[in-house]
Formats: sequence, structure tokens, C-alpha cells
Amino acid sequence: MAYIVTVTHNGNMVPLRGTVWAYSMDRAQVFATREDAQAALERAKKFMKAAIYKKAVISETIPA
Repeated sequence: MAYIVTVTHNGNMVPLRGTVWAYSMDRAQVFATREDAQAALERAKKFMKAAIYKKAVISETIPA
């Protein structure tokens, strides 16, 4: 199973890519484990508002 980090903003699901939010799901960074996804979210935390960080969700995705 693979994992992605997303946040819903203004009704749009936005994926994490590196330390920034991408505006296209096909640009989402895919992580091998939930722990890797959490670590990436923690690295990106210093670049985002606390409210956005609190809304971030780690979800499973089916590898292509």
C-alpha cells in the first residue's frame, strides 16, 4: 500500500509534494509507509499555517 498527504481547501483536495502543496493530484508525492508520510508532513509543517497542518490527512492510495 502507498500513502499520500492531502488537505481539503475551498472544496479542493490538495496533495503534498515535498514541502509545498501541489494543485494537481497527479503531482502528489507517494510514500511507501505511513511513517514516511508523517515524517514528510512534519518537515513541511514549518512552511504552513497551523490551521492547514491540523487539516492535513494521510490516506492510503492504490499504486498505479
